[in-house]
Amino acid sequence: MSATILPQLTGPLKAWKFNPTDEVCCSCIRVVVLSLGTYDIQQDQRELHKFEPNQEVSIKELAELGVLYWNIEVTDDEKHMETVETICRERQYKNRDVINIKRDTLPNYDQKIKTFFEEHIHEDEEIRFILDGSGYFDVRDKNDEWIRVAAKKSDMIILPAGMYHRFTLDTNNYIKAMRLFKEDPQWTPLNRDVETTDTNKFRRDYLREFHGVIIPSIPSQLTGPLQAWKFNPTQEDQRELHKFDPNQEVSIQELAALGVLYWNIPVTDDEKHMESVETICQERQYKNRDVINIKRDTLPNYDQKIKTFFEEHIHEDEEIRFILDGSGYFDVRNKDDEWIRVAAKKSDMIILPAGMYHRFTLDTNNYIKAMRLFKEDPQWTPLNREVETTDTNKFRLDYLKEFHGITVNLKKRPSDSNDAEEISTKIAKGA
Repeated sequence: MSATILPQLTGPLKAWKFNPTDEVCCSCIRVVVLSLGTYDIQQDQRELHKFEPNQEVSIKELAELGVLYWNIEVTDDEKHMETVETICRERQYKNRDVINIKRDTLPNYDQKIKTFFEEHIHEDEEIRFILDGSGYFDVRDKNDEWIRVAAKKSDMIILPAGMYHRFTLDTNNYIKAMRLFKEDPQWTPLNRDVETTDTNKFRRDYLREFHGVIIPSIPSQLTGPLQAWKFNPTQEDQRELHKFDPNQEVSIQELAALGVLYWNIPVTDDEKHMESVETICQERQYKNRDVINIKRDTLPNYDQKIKTFFEEHIHEDEEIRFILDGSGYFDVRNKDDEWIRVAAKKSDMIILPAGMYHRFTLDTNNYIKAMRLFKEDPQWTPLNREVETTDTNKFRLDYLKEFHGITVNLKKRPSDSNDAEEISTKIAKGA
């Protein structure tokens, strides 16, 4: 059933970009003399906090962030409750209470409003109908900047689940508001300074719906047992370590800056690891998979095959490998076009981005069992670097732009310039 009382896109509601540096309230300045002789001035959260000139935010802009608004005139005969009841019925708000916050009557008033002002989300909508008084809701915009929303008598405001926000009274120090709930009346904040809040399901759902941003529930790791180092190009067999002396380690963070994603998901006999794998597949839209088992004893033409894997190439899709057993090396190019050797072992999941030059080899154990994941049909199509057109492949150029900050404008006619040579020059210059 469609709503009969739609949220408003116009009305008396006022909102503006929050200025975090203005309007210090003289009555509540806290000056702390620090050891260096400087002063820390704590500003009053209840002031207007406007820029000069004021940067207004429209009700329509708030709606694009998921904020819903009605202006329902509060009257002595409670005629307004007819509209409230209709909204409750249509939006399935089953419960309610009324809060009355006033400096004179609320114990520990200043501490309480500081608690309200801590940035947080909820796993349900926050619905407030202002019966009297006033206050401010601060909500985050798409640039993670604060917008201050001035809620006054007769305003009904709904903040979506998963939206970062905070609340404070204004300098009148009084508000009376009806709180509406879909289930039991409760106020459960999940503060932003708690590590798990950013990956909370309701936060991720909010970002997907209103920001068009997909946040994984299992983020790739920036620490873990994965080992990597700069490759020493000696004449040794490709399966040897190829380390410099001393070894030149490369961190997981450095790999991430090149676009390499990493998870360590312990492989267990009961296949509990598949729960994490399935979640990653669902969120990254990996629809297909297979398992490869490479072993000297069982793979025909083993030595020739691993030489083929070791030819430098790119793919037009991500290369995703989850190591179920055994081990091997992925070599990837850094921004200076040097090789980095990544030692992949049991329980490591590694994703190489489309367009990244790389190669693969087993190590001296001559055995690996790996799950290959694919967005579409399972296939392995290498585009070797020695082929002239590979350097100008769209996915290669997209990779260079995203991870190296290099933009190459291809010439309309081959005779105008050697595009591949131009790309190589830019990489060499790091430009």
